[in-house]
This record gives sequence, C-alpha cells and structure tokens, in this order.
Amino acid sequence: MKLSILLDQIPPRRSVLRGLQLRRLYIAVLLAWAIRVSAFEPVQLGDWTVAPELELRFGLQYGDGINFGAGALDAPAEDDRASASLSLEPALRATHAIGEGEFYTGVSLVGATNVLDGEISGQFARAGDSRVDIDEAHVGWRNDWFDLALGPQKLMIGDGLLIGDGNFDIGDSEGQFWVAPFDAWKNAAVLKVQGEQVRADAFWLRSAGGFGDSRLYGINIEPVDTQYGRFGAMFLDVYSGNALAYDGVRAWNLRALDVPVPGVPRLKLYGEVVWQGGEDDDFGDVDNEGLGWYLEGAFELPYTPWFTTLTYRYARFSGDDLSTPENETYRPMFYGFYGREWDTFYQGEIAGEYHLFNTNQVTQFLKLRSFPRPELAFTVYYFQHDLEERHYYGTPLSSRDWADEINAGVEYFGGEKTYIYAGIAWSTPNAAAREVFGDDHDFTVVQTWMMFHF
Repeated sequence: MKLSILLDQIPPRRSVLRGLQLRRLYIAVLLAWAIRVSAFEPVQLGDWTVAPELELRFGLQYGDGINFGAGALDAPAEDDRASASLSLEPALRATHAIGEGEFYTGVSLVGATNVLDGEISGQFARAGDSRVDIDEAHVGWRNDWFDLALGPQKLMIGDGLLIGDGNFDIGDSEGQFWVAPFDAWKNAAVLKVQGEQVRADAFWLRSAGGFGDSRLYGINIEPVDTQYGRFGAMFLDVYSGNALAYDGVRAWNLRALDVPVPGVPRLKLYGEVVWQGGEDDDFGDVDNEGLGWYLEGAFELPYTPWFTTLTYRYARFSGDDLSTPENETYRPMFYGFYGREWDTFYQGEIAGEYHLFNTNQVTQFLKLRSFPRPELAFTVYYFQHDLEERHYYGTPLSSRDWADEINAGVEYFGGEKTYIYAGIAWSTPNAAAREVFGDDHDFTVVQTWMMFHF
C-alpha cells in the first residue's frame, strides 16, 4: 500500500527559476563568508558589554528514489528532488554587572527560506516557504551559583534526548526543515542552581513548530564532578499539548554519558533510559506506558595513524501494542539536532529524518570516525532499522524489518565560527518499508550543511 498524499502538490519545477534561486543562495553564502569577524567584536557602552552576532546556515540536498521509489508525499510523480535551505540570524547580547552577579539579555531574529523543489520527502516544507520571526528574547541574572532566565531561550539538557530543541522546524511555520535555525523555546523560565556537589535545573517551557504548543515543567539534577562521567536524573510533565499526543505525558529520565571504563582507558560508555507514564489526554485518557533507551560504546582504536574511534549503539523505542488498551508508544520528545555529534539522535540521514523518529523503532549502528587533523573528520555509518511492533503509525504490517542504511560524511570544524558537513546517504528498503511504500527502489541523498558564525 502507498502512503496517502499529505500536502497539496507543489508548483512544477522550472530549471531557470531553480538556477536563479541557487545563485542567490550561493551569493548570500559568499557575502557571509566575506564579512570581517572584527565587525562583531564585543563593545563597551558605559557599564554595558554589548556583543552583536550573526549566524548563517545553508543546506543543499539532492535525493533520488525518494521514499523508496514512491515519490515525494506532496507530489508522488517526483522521485528525485533538489532542495536548498538558507537562514540568517542576527543577534544582540548584553551584560551589566549588578552586585555580586550580572544582568544579561539576548535577542535574535531568524529569517529562513526553502527553495528549488521543496523539502525532499514532501512532508515538512514546500518550495517558497519562508519565515522571519524572533527566536531568542530573554533576560536574566546570574552569579557563581544562581542563574534565572525568563523568555524565549535555548536549553539543552544532557545530550538533548528529552530537552534539546524547543522548535521542530517545518515549512509552514518556520520556513524550512533541514537547517533548523529556530532552536529556542517559544517561551521559558529556567532556574539553574550550582552547589558544591550537585547542580540542578528547574524549568517551565513552551514549544513551537512541529512540536505544537506544548507546555511542560520539570527538574533535572546532575553531580558537579564529571571525571567519572556525566550522570543525571530528570522528570518532566507535559501538562498541555496539541500535537504528537504529548498532552498528559510524564517522563522520567536516567542517563550516564562519557563514562570511562576502569582498566579499558580507550573505551567510553553512554546510555539513557526514559519511562513515559501519565495519561494520554489526546486519546481517551488511557495509561501511557512508553519506554525508550539506548546503550552505546565508543572505543579509540590503537595503532592507527589518525585518531580513530569505533562506536556501536543499540537503541530501542517502544511502539504501541495494538491489542492492549494502554498506549505503549514512546513519544519522541524535544530531542536536539547536534547534542554530541552530527548523528546523536537523528538516527540515519534517511530513516532518522523522513521515516522513523525514535518511536516504534529498534536501531543498531556502527560508526567509524577518523580525524586526519583536529579540524577534519571522516565518518562512515551503518544502520540496521527495525520496527518494535508490526505496524507503521497504526497501519498493521506483516514484518518488522524496515531498512538498511549507509551514511558517509566529511566534517570541518573551524572553531566556534565555522562548521561544514558534506555527505551521502543510501538506504535500501526491507519487507516492512516495501509494504508501506509499495515500491522497491533504493533511496539516496547527497547533501551539504554549513554554518558560519560571526
């Protein structure tokens, strides 16, 4: 069976228009590259320190065999597409010493657009989508042990599995999808307290974009000493929501990150578990019983000319058992784009961005990452994707076997000023994916993602 069309068809492609659009995007990137960094140095205005900033993000993708040959969801006749996204975010930050601490504020404005053929899979953005809006607009006061901030702001906890990004960018509200420049919470109150042994975050947050108008509160506790790893425990309650069946979800999270293994100094372990309870307020107040977890080991290979690591991860996010009254679905919550590395929780450039979103999903991956120089990394990934339950968003299937996927990428790290990624992703459908999309073509994406910060 084929998926139904989710959006109206986009206008036909016109090669001349696409060429003009692409040239304009390249000109914008070159202009940003040419801006002198010295123009954005902090300045002193009396007792105020004012720091202007500018961030540009640019993404270019070409996909072939889209949705395993079924075509884009908003135009099934199109099984190949080119997509380009651009965003500019000027920001102004200021601090002023007050008493034993300092007052601070930050405001940023994002302009974003998606052009050429529209977002590749046809789910999240159409050609011509654009948006100009406030991203950050907060004020706060902090000292060595206390930090209180009010208003739209960024907040990531741990590696961002639960609290990472307050805005899932989609075209009709954020202008594009892939470069994801809107990453602040729509509104927030965040209190951070630093003790000698333990630190804590208490928060109230409001999301936007594809996350809907979700409102939640919670608390996070972590030990200050991180020499044995980054440990933490968190609770959150989504007391109001209008998307993704978030309304009523309560989540408990335990995590252990960057944990060295005694006697094996080259090995580090990562792991988290999330239990989701409460009542499903969107679907009849049934009990939530979602469970998500992963275990990961990263081993530094000896006797290699370059610094090289081999990583294995097993991740499991529950799906709903359709034969029970309870809702066992794990809700993929507000996970971030680049929590630890490029692939942290978007598991696979194809499955992780277009098909499976850390729900009803079992994924194993191997990753080989090598640094010929500190600023340059080469990475190859292999993903094996399966469904936890035999259905795709409620549509029964005869198999759990979704797809195999290989990604390869090159990353350039220019300090805090520049990040460039270029890569290719290839995925072949297995029985479950063939049953959903009704076709048997490989899905390939070639892409680049750039960020320049001034």
